[in-house]
Amino acid sequence: MSKKWWVKFTLLIVVTLFSIAYVVPTFTKTAPAKGSWFSKKINLGLDLQGGLYLVMGVDFNKVFKEIADRQSGSIGDRLKTKAVALADNRVRTDGVPGDDPRIVIRFAAGQKKEVGELLSKEFPNLRITEDKPDWYELGLSNDYRNDVREKTVNQSIEVIRNRIDEFGVAEPQISSQGSDRVVVELPGIKDVDRAKDLIGRTAKLEFKMVDEDGSRNVIVSDLIAQIEKEKNLKYEEGGALKFSEYVRQINEAAQTKIPAGDEIAFEKSEMGRTPLLLKSKAEVTGNDLQDAQVSFNQESRRPEVAFELNPRGAVNFEKLTGDNVGKRLAIVLDGIVHSAPNINSKIGARGVITTGRGGYDEALRESKDLAIVLRAGALPAQLELMEQRVVGPSLGADSVSKGAFASVLGILAVFLLTAVYYRISGVIAVMSLMMNVVLVLAILVWLEATLTLPGIAGIALTVGIAVDSNVVIYERIREELGLGKAIGAAVEAGFDKAFKTILDANVANGIAAIILMIYGTGPVKGFAVTMMIGIVTTLFTAVFVCRVLFDYYLKRMVDRDAKTLSI
Repeated sequence: MSKKWWVKFTLLIVVTLFSIAYVVPTFTKTAPAKGSWFSKKINLGLDLQGGLYLVMGVDFNKVFKEIADRQSGSIGDRLKTKAVALADNRVRTDGVPGDDPRIVIRFAAGQKKEVGELLSKEFPNLRITEDKPDWYELGLSNDYRNDVREKTVNQSIEVIRNRIDEFGVAEPQISSQGSDRVVVELPGIKDVDRAKDLIGRTAKLEFKMVDEDGSRNVIVSDLIAQIEKEKNLKYEEGGALKFSEYVRQINEAAQTKIPAGDEIAFEKSEMGRTPLLLKSKAEVTGNDLQDAQVSFNQESRRPEVAFELNPRGAVNFEKLTGDNVGKRLAIVLDGIVHSAPNINSKIGARGVITTGRGGYDEALRESKDLAIVLRAGALPAQLELMEQRVVGPSLGADSVSKGAFASVLGILAVFLLTAVYYRISGVIAVMSLMMNVVLVLAILVWLEATLTLPGIAGIALTVGIAVDSNVVIYERIREELGLGKAIGAAVEAGFDKAFKTILDANVANGIAAIILMIYGTGPVKGFAVTMMIGIVTTLFTAVFVCRVLFDYYLKRMVDRDAKTLSI
């Protein structure tokens, strides 16, 4: 055999061994050491291991009513500073769409110009729906309402993600559905009532001071390590111990070792969770926050988060920040610290939070995430249960059993028919098909993908697509042999001329898979992902693997002085 063939064969063996090593832990249910190359596994989806499927809806009528109430209060406060007395300032919902409440303000006719200028300058998110000499009727602008819908759904998803630790779910699926719903899939969940209660609660946002003095006297990370050792306490993602219970036990054990009135909390970041020592009392909460959004610094053009507080919150925040300039203020959502920026100056009703010490993209991403966290408290939209499906573990196990049996049976039937019809060439095709299945599974493990029943169907479909490629190649070889070409030349022409057809067919399938990935949700998306992976592996096995094995077969034919090809 040529040196070039041995290089290809060596690559094939290495890829095969690595793929098998990746797949083994999933099917043998072993638990390799964390951090090793082969520590990943395929996770089973809701339909395979049972769990909870929820569709949560956001009551936007309530959300927009609360926003209108806050805007009404702000208008009243601002007009007072302009010495404009309002005869009426209220929000009405009668006779108008539920998601479009109106703010009615009445004033002295001679002050209309002053009121109009203030509204246009300081309340750009409001539109004038009626205009008379001594009153205005205002509604939220259409662009602002659309923006609120999108942000509220995003913040709801963020809040739910923060609470998933409570269930120990390894691979939750959380996505938006339409403009006002969130779909939550929790595979393996058992405490259904508690899950619904926790997910549906309004987010709790708090601003708490970091105890800088206490942190100098107590090394929090060392204290936590000591407590973990003494109590044999350890939290792991997806483990039996819930994160909130872990934090509670840590704080309970640390009561006598940290300053009175303090608590230990954890800051969430890409690097993990960093422990912080905080003051237990929250001086300002999400109820004091009116809005938060990403803005850009006029001088540096760097992204930052601009926020606005209601009058009560502004007073408390001004005192809090004024007394603690130079110290850190933790932003805590549902008990998790999402950011702990320094206080650079006294802040009143409006302020900015500068984020990101890295590049522009990193700062922008951090600013967007923090704005969502803040709005989770600024817009307390309670999620309402719209749909619920509980898939029992026995049904999931039955799905695994029957789905796997059907897929294996279908794959074996393809293998058998191919081997019988194309003889030795068919056996080569079967070997490449087996390699295809192993590669698909290995890539799913590498991606730590969630395997669903449609995903299993996608693997079976991959074998069908792959065998089509072999059929195209083999029939082309038969045609070339029928034209009187030598065996080697016929094989060469068969692979070369069939490649374009195989590529065209797989590109067409790939386009369909991409569309399903973009617009599909849940199981449909899982099927599309598996199908897309299968398309890539099919091109590799049909063109590369099958050709390497065929070259070996041709060499054996030459050695035996064989005159006919077994195809």
